[in-house]
Amino acid sequence: MSLKNYAKQFAVSMFMLLLVCVLPVTAQTGIGLLSGSVVDSQGGALQGAKVEVNPGTASALTDAQGQFTLNGLSAGDHDVTVSYAGFAPFTKKVTVVSGQVVRLAASLSVASNKQDVQVYAGREGGEIESINRTFNADNIINVLPADVIKSLPNANVADAIGRLASVTLERDEGEGKYVQVRGTEPRLTNVTVDGVNLASAETVRQVKLDIIPADLVESVQINKTLEASMPGDGIGGSVDLRTKSAGDKPTIALESTGGYTPIIGGRPVYQFDGTLGKRFLEGNKLGVLFGGSYDWNGRGINDVEPGPVLLGGYDIRDYQYYRNRIGYAGTVDYRFSETSSIYLKGLYSLFHNFGNRWDYNVATTYTSTGEPDGTGNTTFGAEIRRPVQDLGSIQLGGRHVIRRSLLAWDVESSVGRTRDEGYSDATFNPGADSVLNGNIQFALDNSKPLTPKLVAPSGVNIYDPTQYYYAGQRVESYYNPEVDLGFGADLATSYSLFGHASSFEFGGRFRNLHKFANQDDVYTVPTAAANDPSLQMTNFLNTFNDTGYYGGTYQFGPAVDYDKVNAFTAVGPDPSNPNVNTNNFNLVEKVSAGYLMNTTNISRFRFLVGVRFENTSEKDNGTITPDQPPVARSGSYLDVLPSASVRYSITPSSGVRLVYGRGLSRPDFSDLVSFATISPGGVRTTSSIGNPNLKAEHADNLDLLYERSLSPVGLLQAGVYYKHLSDPIVPLQTTLADGTIQTQPQNAGTAYVYGLEIAFQQHFTYLPGLLNGTGLSANYGYSASQINFPAAFGRSDKPDLLRQAPHTWNISPTYDKRNLSVRLGLSYNAANIFSYQYTDATAGPIVFTQKKPNPTDTGYLASGGGIKGPNGDTYLYGHLQVDLQGTYRLPKGFTAVAYALNLNNEVFGFYNGSTVNPIQREFYKQTFGGGLRWSPTRER
Repeated sequence: MSLKNYAKQFAVSMFMLLLVCVLPVTAQTGIGLLSGSVVDSQGGALQGAKVEVNPGTASALTDAQGQFTLNGLSAGDHDVTVSYAGFAPFTKKVTVVSGQVVRLAASLSVASNKQDVQVYAGREGGEIESINRTFNADNIINVLPADVIKSLPNANVADAIGRLASVTLERDEGEGKYVQVRGTEPRLTNVTVDGVNLASAETVRQVKLDIIPADLVESVQINKTLEASMPGDGIGGSVDLRTKSAGDKPTIALESTGGYTPIIGGRPVYQFDGTLGKRFLEGNKLGVLFGGSYDWNGRGINDVEPGPVLLGGYDIRDYQYYRNRIGYAGTVDYRFSETSSIYLKGLYSLFHNFGNRWDYNVATTYTSTGEPDGTGNTTFGAEIRRPVQDLGSIQLGGRHVIRRSLLAWDVESSVGRTRDEGYSDATFNPGADSVLNGNIQFALDNSKPLTPKLVAPSGVNIYDPTQYYYAGQRVESYYNPEVDLGFGADLATSYSLFGHASSFEFGGRFRNLHKFANQDDVYTVPTAAANDPSLQMTNFLNTFNDTGYYGGTYQFGPAVDYDKVNAFTAVGPDPSNPNVNTNNFNLVEKVSAGYLMNTTNISRFRFLVGVRFENTSEKDNGTITPDQPPVARSGSYLDVLPSASVRYSITPSSGVRLVYGRGLSRPDFSDLVSFATISPGGVRTTSSIGNPNLKAEHADNLDLLYERSLSPVGLLQAGVYYKHLSDPIVPLQTTLADGTIQTQPQNAGTAYVYGLEIAFQQHFTYLPGLLNGTGLSANYGYSASQINFPAAFGRSDKPDLLRQAPHTWNISPTYDKRNLSVRLGLSYNAANIFSYQYTDATAGPIVFTQKKPNPTDTGYLASGGGIKGPNGDTYLYGHLQVDLQGTYRLPKGFTAVAYALNLNNEVFGFYNGSTVNPIQREFYKQTFGGGLRWSPTRER
């Protein structure tokens, strides 16, 4: 269906629904509506409170403003019960009048004064909200409210999400970047803002969450099971970022913190956050809230990339960053009445990931017995990084009660972009007559496999700047935007099925996505002779010094001032690297979706069944061969995605859920489009090409969960899950007739992943004395997987899926007593496969074979080694991070904050096959900081 026809049908449907909307509620005899709010004794909104009406067992959950609506109630007397963990139940008899709206304001009190439960502000209140929303939701979710996010030094949204059960992170430069849920790679996790897909800033599907400040959202909700009303994307899960909105009480929250990291001579960090909100006009009809966040992070990184050393050498790298992240979010909403409201929500975040990198590359070849052969050399590189990334989302929508139905509609747009502002690097090679130019007799010191060394002979200084000369520069221009436009509507109708409260819901959504990428690399070389004095590295040096590099295990020499490189103008085009445009594409994707869903309560059972239909059409223009005209491709496909769940309430505080759902994950944009990248030279020529024939990956998901709400405040959950994946997408390497090694993504048979999750959260307020301030939040996840490769992949074993960490756990002890609140966070995920490399051809022992394609070369390279050898799969190291934060409430709404991040100075990096074959190990050291928060409206 064309966009024009779909829009026409949508407009007709909307007109009919809105026509019904103007009809008076009184037109329906015997039907009324119950609306209201749920707050604590201080007037604070309680989100996730369950409101139940008997007879009929109709129920609803309160939203972020503590509001609820129950429509389609029969006229007459009803008993209303409001329950919220940590509070005493609220009960009241109300009389529903036909054609009228009955207003109920419920104020909940503490369950028991003797328990001294202080759960009504700060992290404790956030934990209570999380328990209630998790326990009462129809699907299986994890919730992180803003107060819980801020209770540890989470630099961005991804860092916070990584503390949830069965969630691991792909990290980059010391922070979480992509979210990985339940043993699946980042591509299989969808990201939405207020339920609507968010554009990606890169050429992949997953959203880079380190762009978004942690303080910018009201909460983060991970949907681990899908419903028909949700986008079908997200085999692993769906991360929903909820924006803040104004409550009936004014909101004032300001924060300023600063810190210090003792690396590369000391680096500062600082952050400012603020949120202001209030409701205006009679009856608090108009709500306005705005929040902003800014942080500056002078991160430093000590990084050694061994290669691994047996395959030819390593890089010694030092990074000096000056990253800044700024974000804004706001909501304006207007309540026409108890039955009708509209809203405008927006979120925007800008990330300047700027920094400098300097590296010494130490390379050698080996003899047939595996010893350095005397042809080693070194080079020096300098790089400036200037990527700018931003994400934005804006949504206009409304909610309107129509007789016994609820209409929700929205129109939205989102954007994600990456652009480079001067991303470039320069190379310095040893002089033609220097001993560093291919004549170093390195000795291999592999006595400590995690820190291997190629030791230069006595008297040879590989850090001598007089031995290096400027050899050329690469300047990259890159722009990769995505713009999404969409709209949708849902209509939910309450009805009685043989006396049982039920709801039928249907809706539709359209999304138009436009993504393109333009890349242009320009190479220049000096016009002077190779050993001209003007090119000597001493002419380009800066004052940077890192005497404590890598704890003294490695030395790091002088570095280059890139401004001096840019100021050097005696350069011309590099004839060996002509200006070639590759990686460029232009893609348009349209997704038209519709769904049907029904919910029914029968005694202790709650049934939810639904089906979703998603039609995807794609059209792209990509560059298959450099400097050739783009090739157009197009196609479409329809997905039918059923889902069903049943929840049995053993008691009001415990239950069992069984959930089935079918989901999909579309190929990455850069995999789907028909572009090519060719990297000639060196030991081999490689190419990477897209695959327009890729099919979307699908999964059938099954969950079984037991959960119990603990007294006085706590939650226990234990469950198992299974995912059967069809057509998983993996990269396939093949050797072409000319010797080029080509990588192309392919659909690869079938795979599965299964696992176990246990989560426990409890405030031990029943303990005596000082112990009643203790609490614990802990979770553990186990997962296992297997992928079956087709014979064409040249691999007969059945490895784990990419990014499937077999063990993940989080332990977070807390202490809250009077004005003091302390939380320790320990977060762990085991090693997992980052990319496949191993094939049956490398199954044997390590063999040193002569370099190709140069038969006269005396050097040898290592091949073989088996699945645990240097040619095995590439793994991410296991990661354990220890963080600590404490707050102390001061008078007048002030709170003092102190924190320590990465106390154990955890390593980040990769290895091939086994940890004795490291290919990257980098460290960041600890960060210590503190500051003040001010929130007078939350003073208790």
